[in-house]
Amino acid sequence: MSPSQPDSVQFTSYNTFELFKMQGPRAQHHYGQVVEVIRGLRPDVLAVQEIRGKPHRAQHWLRTLAYDTGMKCEIPGAKRGEARTALAIGSHDYNCGLMWQAGIEVVPGSFRDTPDRLWHSAGWATFRYGDRLVRHGAFHATPFDKELRTRENSRLLSLLAEDPGGDLPLLIGADWNGESADLVLDEATGKRVLYEPGDPFAGVPWQEDMIHQCFFSEEADGARHWVDRSAGQVLLDGGLYDAAAVLRAPWQATTGHDRGDGYGSAGIRRRIDAIRVTEDVVPALRAYRVLDNERARKASDHLPVTVEFVPADITPALATSAR
Repeated sequence: MSPSQPDSVQFTSYNTFELFKMQGPRAQHHYGQVVEVIRGLRPDVLAVQEIRGKPHRAQHWLRTLAYDTGMKCEIPGAKRGEARTALAIGSHDYNCGLMWQAGIEVVPGSFRDTPDRLWHSAGWATFRYGDRLVRHGAFHATPFDKELRTRENSRLLSLLAEDPGGDLPLLIGADWNGESADLVLDEATGKRVLYEPGDPFAGVPWQEDMIHQCFFSEEADGARHWVDRSAGQVLLDGGLYDAAAVLRAPWQATTGHDRGDGYGSAGIRRRIDAIRVTEDVVPALRAYRVLDNERARKASDHLPVTVEFVPADITPALATSAR
């Protein structure tokens, strides 16, 4: 008999801001803040970014974070093989991973990651919700080089499709480090328009690091710059939909609140943390929210985002059922 199918599942994505990079009292305080944020959210499944450290050490840190938040992060091996910590090893000692509540069932041997194939990393695993198998993923896009970001998003789509479970429904939480290109229907005009309310860099004086986010042009009447949405367009064209746009949720920035954020200090507010889903998950989406309170603002330069979905409402014609 299949395990019971939950009425709904909460999936959260959270960039924890250089977690475990440093040691000492300030680092311990930061860690405690992150733990409290996660405990308060109590997600069923969590995609976490910026677990810092070399592979062996970072795996230890993810297990520590899971323990301190009352969650799990170790996936049993297939056919009684060795268990694996659900940490995607990234370059530059930036890693991301998955954690989940004790009552959630993860399929043994299902964790996949992308060592040395992306600027940071991506990882995903398959979870069982009653008669539904659903993949959850975590990803951290490069903050540099907009062309590389676009290529890596395309590469991510290929890696997900090439996976043995590539036809399974997917929800992936990430710091995309770029702007969404998803469209919504403007009921007043009947036209499709950007979900994003505008160009976050519009009206802001040019600074050199904007080259990683914007196009720049010298023209007869002066220089101008505008945001690049190419990386977001690749995701949309590849069948990964922004859950916030799908649900027409009120727009909320996820970065720009931290005083150490160079863009934020210039008044730039961006929504670069998002959860994207495959088409078969769209009918199952119920809610989207950004946790924006004093504790979350102090804990990280990114705010966590959460979606709620109903596994039973994943499109039966497209979803693969567990047997």
